[in-house]
Amino acid sequence: MPTLRAVSSDRLISSLDALAALDAEDPLILANIMVRTDNHPVGSILLQQGQSITGPRLLVSGWACQTRTLVNGQRQIFAIVLPGDFIGLCWLPNPVALSSTVALTAVRTSDASVLLSAIRGGHFVRSGLREALTLKSRHDEMRLMDHVVRLGRQSALARMASFVLDLHLRLRQVGLADERVMPFPLTQETLSGVLGLSLVHVNRTLQILRKDGLVHIGSGSLVLLDRLGLCAVSDFGAMLRPLNGAL
Repeated sequence: MPTLRAVSSDRLISSLDALAALDAEDPLILANIMVRTDNHPVGSILLQQGQSITGPRLLVSGWACQTRTLVNGQRQIFAIVLPGDFIGLCWLPNPVALSSTVALTAVRTSDASVLLSAIRGGHFVRSGLREALTLKSRHDEMRLMDHVVRLGRQSALARMASFVLDLHLRLRQVGLADERVMPFPLTQETLSGVLGLSLVHVNRTLQILRKDGLVHIGSGSLVLLDRLGLCAVSDFGAMLRPLNGAL
């Protein structure tokens, strides 16, 4: 599997600045967060369900997921965590993790505890950084709602197509995908856990996307061959509209 690129401090800053105008000192705060990173192998539990959250971390490179596992070993993945996303960013005092965050690939993270003062008051209480982080969390909530719709009301083909388009949009926002090509290190087992489909159904759905000329998958990457076609089968534009409007 090819090495996954890291999000740069410039792209992280610009993605947050696009949500809300950052104050003059905010870019330096964000850049300093990324100076020191920790490496975690694939399968590492970055945050355990039920664990007290002492402070947020930033995913710098690699992919992770938020998940819950049932007693029978089955798991449901709520979200894919991408470079530039925060793990354990919470506004509540003394928060407890409601799900586990697990590394799907080798990942690098950095300590973002300095942001606690930005989201809970203190020196940065009026900063643009606080507003940007608030909106980023609201976007995450919207995506969780979209995922509920995806699992509850969409066909297997629509689920896969909308999921791929959402990943592509998020990766482009942090400079890790171009107009057509994006990294795609997800196994069919992971796709099964995300989309609530059997492995057989996942395999069949991917074959349909390839056969219809919508995507090409290989060597750890995915190429969007027909973006309009993917949008047509997924209703992705309708799902995305709330993210582009008032929150």
